[in-house]
Amino acid sequence: MRLCVLHLGSEKTGTSSVQRYLGQHRDALLQDGIWYPRSFASPTAHVHLGLSSAALRDSLKADNPDVAAFATELASIKARDVRMTVFSSEFFHSEMRDRGAVERLKAFLAQHFDAFRLVYYARRQDHMLASMHSTAVQGGWSTNPAALSVYETKGHYYFDHAAICDLWAGVFGRESLVCRIYERERLKNGDVVDDFAAMLGIAPDPKQARLKANESLSFETIHVLLLLNASRHKDNKELRRKLIAAGRRRGGARVPLLTRAEAQEFLSRFTLSNKKFFEHYVDPALAGAFAAGFEGFPQAVPPPPRPREIVEFVFGRGERPR
Repeated sequence: MRLCVLHLGSEKTGTSSVQRYLGQHRDALLQDGIWYPRSFASPTAHVHLGLSSAALRDSLKADNPDVAAFATELASIKARDVRMTVFSSEFFHSEMRDRGAVERLKAFLAQHFDAFRLVYYARRQDHMLASMHSTAVQGGWSTNPAALSVYETKGHYYFDHAAICDLWAGVFGRESLVCRIYERERLKNGDVVDDFAAMLGIAPDPKQARLKANESLSFETIHVLLLLNASRHKDNKELRRKLIAAGRRRGGARVPLLTRAEAQEFLSRFTLSNKKFFEHYVDPALAGAFAAGFEGFPQAVPPPPRPREIVEFVFGRGERPR
């Protein structure tokens, strides 16, 4: 029970896929000495949101039902030969922004563990911005077609890998922090689940089907959802689900709503902090910088779909006209 692994995220680096794998293989992992607690995770998801939220609220105390459930679950596995416990929440990255919350988390965990390993995946900021915008539109949280609007909502810290690592290393110690780069060429087998599993010392099941979590949306689907988000039907979850499913069937190009010039300018805001991040926190054998290039961004964002195309999307057969 010595070692506790905290998977910090960041957001938009495949955390949902990692969590789903760990949750679905919970029993097999426990037989191998790795405990992925049910405590602090919601019944419908595998993310330990309850742990990060309790640290923020300063409610990691005995009268918290989640803490009581954790104590019960911990007692139930005491007889097992557990060598490692893993908690995963991208909200460690996105929500826990002050030292006090991180210190409260460590104080709680230190009652049960005496060694920590923090795992942080970093993604290039312009790619992170475009992906987060797609997620915000998909979830109904944004009516703004400009990807840069996410920066205004999330703030600078959200994208500043050096500042994030400074915060967590300042509490848990630099030696506890392992930083990985969320780029296919830098991940084991080009897959974040395989990469995370390798750090735990386990081999993922090669027969396990990998379903993409939070898959990116087509340009057409994003614009249909933007219209939904601005309408009185924005809270209709069933309609949203059907529109997203229709978009998947129709296919279409994935075009970020961020121009190449905007992506270059946005990334330049983090030149100094990225330099510090790689120098202080990334194994030079892994990478010395993020991969270069802006080929995935358009020179100009195309005009939105025409009204008749929107009508075809919503009321058509679900296949793109040929």
